[in-house]
Order: sequence, then C-alpha cells, then structure tokens
Amino acid sequence: MSADDIRALSEQLAADPHSLAFLPLAEALLSRGDLEHAARVAQRGAVRHAGRTEAHDLVARIALARGDEARAESAWESVLALEPRFGTAHRGLGLVRYRQGRLDEALFHLTQAAADDPADDVVRSALEAVRGVVEARDAKAPSPRKSAIVPADVAGESAAALFDPILEDSRQVALLLDAEGLIAAGEYRTADGRDLGPEIGAHLTGVSDEADRAMRHFGFGAWTRLVIETEAATVAMAPVEDAMALVAAPADVPLGFARRTLERCLGVARTWLGSAR
Repeated sequence: MSADDIRALSEQLAADPHSLAFLPLAEALLSRGDLEHAARVAQRGAVRHAGRTEAHDLVARIALARGDEARAESAWESVLALEPRFGTAHRGLGLVRYRQGRLDEALFHLTQAAADDPADDVVRSALEAVRGVVEARDAKAPSPRKSAIVPADVAGESAAALFDPILEDSRQVALLLDAEGLIAAGEYRTADGRDLGPEIGAHLTGVSDEADRAMRHFGFGAWTRLVIETEAATVAMAPVEDAMALVAAPADVPLGFARRTLERCLGVARTWLGSAR
C-alpha cells in the first residue's frame, strides 16, 4: 500500500473514528514495520469494535511482532471467546505456547489450526514435534492422582457439581484446589467441552504460599482474600482450611458480585471439607 493510500485511510479514520478503515490501515502499518503506530490504531479499533474477531486478531499479530507475547495471547483468547473455531487464533496461540513449552495447550491449539488449514507447513511441523514429545512424556507418566481431600461419599461427578447450585447461569466458575494444586471440587469447562480445571490448578500451585510470604514480608498478617482483575476476567481467591477456593468471572461481571459468589462458595467448601475429615 502506498503512502498516499495510508494517508487517505488515516484521514478517513480521523473523520469517522468508528470507521472500519482501521483494519486496512493497521495492516498496512504492520507491513511497513511501523509497529507502534499500527498497535495504537488496532487497539483503538478493537475497543470500538469489540465484537469483531478480525480486530482482536490484528491486535494479537501486531503485539507478537513487537515481542509482546502476553498481549498477543490475551487478544487471541478474546478472538476465541467470540469464535471458538477461528483458525488464525489457534495457530498463533499454538505456536506461542509451543515456544513457551506449554505443550498440552500447544497440542490443542495446533490441532485446531491444522484442521482449519491442512496446508500450513509451519503448523504441521510444530504439531508433529509437540505430539512426539507429549506421547513420549505420557508413556512415562504415572497414573493421574486425585486430590487427597475428596470425601469418598461425594467423589466424582457430585464433587465436580459442588458449586453448581450457587453458580447457576451466572457465567462464573468455581474451583476448590488442594494444597498441591489438584482439583478437589468444581470444574471449569470451555464451550468446546475441554476441562481446564487441572491446567488452572497447575498454574496456581503455590499461589497461597507466595501470598503468605508476601504478607509476612510486609507485616500485614495472614491473607484472607486475593482479587485479580484483567482485561478478560476477574479472579477471586481465598484460603479455606488446607485448600483454596477460586471464583472466575468475565470482566463485565461486577466485582462485588464475584466476591459475594466467593463467600458463598467458601461456606459450601467448609461444610464439604468437614465431611472429609
């Protein structure tokens, strides 16, 4: 695209900030290597057109070109929240997580990307490499352990559904993690049926210990609640006996509502844990 074309698109966007001219303009700036300008244009457009997958995908690709993998991941996750089968987002996330060594996630996304575009040699090569490593790892791995705190009479599906009466259709998710990060109760399933509970538990292992250390360092006493707000979600956590309760909600759910849900889940968790003693 010529400089005159870019100037014309910039003028069009200035005259009408809600114009879709930001898409070809940011693409052109990306192609020319003007990444800072491209990022500003794409991000403003994605905010104004939050329901357009191509806007978030563009933000992600520009972020990746700038070396900001975290921003790229967040934007591609926004894409998949709108369109779970969006191949480019699966491709991007798959390759990023492959480089990060997050092989189970990489395997899922690369499989989806390969189904979307079987002729993509980069995806096919990465998928073959990930499959080989995962299969070799799984062949040596011991059988998965279950949380030691699951009561025998409420194990299995009833444990997974422990918080359902509280959550109902609120679009929130609740989990109970034991001291080792294993899922003791609750579940987190995506729209395509994947259970992300074990993955979340693995990433949050040690959060309680880190919070304890931080509180000791500042002399604030024991921690009782931890709330994390991101662009995509709010996560509220609290210790309960030797475990940790967690509630995750989309960013548009009021923070107070998520905190009230956490309090109700803590009450249920205490009762449930008491039956395990």
